[in-house]
Amino acid sequence: MMSGSVSDPIGTSAGPAEEARSTPPLIELDGVVKHFGNVHALRGVHFDLRPGEVHALLGQNGAGKSTLIKIFAGVLDKDSGTIRIEGRETAFKSAAAARTAGVAVVYQELSLVPSMRVADNLFLAREPGRFGLVNRRKLVADARRFLEEQGLPLNPTARVEHLPFAYRQLTEIAKALSGEVRVLVLDEPTSSLSRGEEEILFDAVRKVSRQGVGVIYVTHRLEEVFKLSDRVTVLRDGANVGTFATSDVTMEQLVGSIVGPSGTGAASSKSEDYERAPPSETSQPVIELVDVNNDRLNGVNLAVQAGEVVGLAGMIGSGRTEILESIFGLRRIASGELRIDGENRKVRAPIQAIGLGAGLVPEDRHLQGLVLDHSIERNVALPRLDRLDFFGLFRRRESKARARAAINGLSIVAPSTGTRAAELSGGNQQKVVFGRWSDPTPRLLLLDEPTVGVDVGAREQIYEVVRTMVANGASALIVSSDLGELLMLTDRIAVVAGGRVVDVMPVSEIRNEEHLHQIVQEAQA
Repeated sequence: MMSGSVSDPIGTSAGPAEEARSTPPLIELDGVVKHFGNVHALRGVHFDLRPGEVHALLGQNGAGKSTLIKIFAGVLDKDSGTIRIEGRETAFKSAAAARTAGVAVVYQELSLVPSMRVADNLFLAREPGRFGLVNRRKLVADARRFLEEQGLPLNPTARVEHLPFAYRQLTEIAKALSGEVRVLVLDEPTSSLSRGEEEILFDAVRKVSRQGVGVIYVTHRLEEVFKLSDRVTVLRDGANVGTFATSDVTMEQLVGSIVGPSGTGAASSKSEDYERAPPSETSQPVIELVDVNNDRLNGVNLAVQAGEVVGLAGMIGSGRTEILESIFGLRRIASGELRIDGENRKVRAPIQAIGLGAGLVPEDRHLQGLVLDHSIERNVALPRLDRLDFFGLFRRRESKARARAAINGLSIVAPSTGTRAAELSGGNQQKVVFGRWSDPTPRLLLLDEPTVGVDVGAREQIYEVVRTMVANGASALIVSSDLGELLMLTDRIAVVAGGRVVDVMPVSEIRNEEHLHQIVQEAQA
């Protein structure tokens, strides 16, 4: 049993289940320390994983989870401490060495080859064949059989670049499972999955754990912890809070353990106490889609009033994201009208949408939302370059001030405005994406999975940003697979299926999350 130097709001750490206690660890980290300059990323962390268990790893962004995962994966070397596999001390000097030892890691940032098929990605560098020639037919057959065994709904001949993000994520997980795996590390695997797809993933995790594979499950969705895990380890500020049997803790206790004594319960109370002011009654919607058609939309009709927050609920591939992309000029409208303040507008590029007052927070912040090699300042400046130009000269002082205001206003944890986006945690990266729209506030916020991969504390900060922007005059259109999030943030919810808005209803008419889930499921029929 263990407890770290950080105070533990749960109390004495509960022991794991009796069966887990009697099983020797499959892999164990003891006293692991890691520094990045003056930053203490890990402070003597202990973590152990037993065969066949699902062990959840929790903590806020910046708590040390990503660093610990990269040490598991051989991407980073520890400064001190020990790693043991089945009692034998070892050290992973490379990702290949970790993989050879049976450690497979699925990161939030996917490592697939987009131009290749699902089957090719699964068996990359392990293709069946002879004399240097790949047996393509056998490769596809092997991939199809493996996917069916795992219960993963993937077409082995589909090109990855044509798959929705959720199915790319499932392909990454399938790729990890396809080798000789003893330890499987999943970093936010359900961040963009619908509830049905989550269950597919959960079944795959349960199946692989029954085969004796130990699973380290990193998530910010605490309800998943109780559905799936046997034990939970919480990190805070690079140190252990404790390890607990999942059956011995409550949701409230875990939240308190993650955010610390000063923040215990804060994440839930803010959400529960928040009441939305009714949107302004106007005769003219801020934005209206009338019979909009394109390659993915089939006659979409939708209106958003001033000061209103509208949610888009539907399955992955239903057309939710495509509605936002069509408004923002990322997807051409073939027919129908996009009306802004009652006037038909032709938006053919994002720069035009921005000029009309729209701001987009995309689903995939790494691919679409950020330039990871650029600084916070440059990322915040991107959509406002016209405002920062003075007769061909860049207003550097104003740009830096905007970035500093974003850091302060959104509590972005970063040494300076010059910090590269790639060096930030997932939650802080998402705040940078929001920060670019904070001055001036857009008239219409388009938010696609705005809290994907974001911890409890950062999620609440993002909610507050949305509420503040709406209070300052913005309207919002939100896509989220988290139905509870939609119910909490929105005034009305539009149900999307088959590229169409099939129903729009006030949130007051939806009893709870289960009721909304049922409505979404029925819309697919």
